[in-house]
Amino acid sequence: TALVWASRPLDAPDLQKLRAVKDLVANQKTPVRVLHRRSPLVRPRTIHSLECEPVPGNPHYLLLHLNTQAGTYIKEFVHGDFGRTEPSLCTLLGCECDILQLDVRDVQMAFI
Repeated sequence: TALVWASRPLDAPDLQKLRAVKDLVANQKTPVRVLHRRSPLVRPRTIHSLECEPVPGNPHYLLLHLNTQAGTYIKEFVHGDFGRTEPSLCTLLGCECDILQLDVRDVQMAFI
């Protein structure tokens, strides 16, 4: 779950667009923040689903609940990491976005 700020007010069609996301593949280059210790690769990661809810009283904020493939860089998916993650929440909404808070709510592990 992420608390997200958007540079413009978000409306119902924006939220519907996000809720329609299913199994979106985001190509993530190694994030700038970890580039000094990770190989510079492009990692395809799947965003299985997005649920979102507006923050009452301020249309610039939303709570974003994500279900993603292991290894997905969530912060970079939200803000785009200077175009290094494509698509990102920024490109989906057509505005700048930033992540203010991130909480891991659940980890699903399949044991064979």
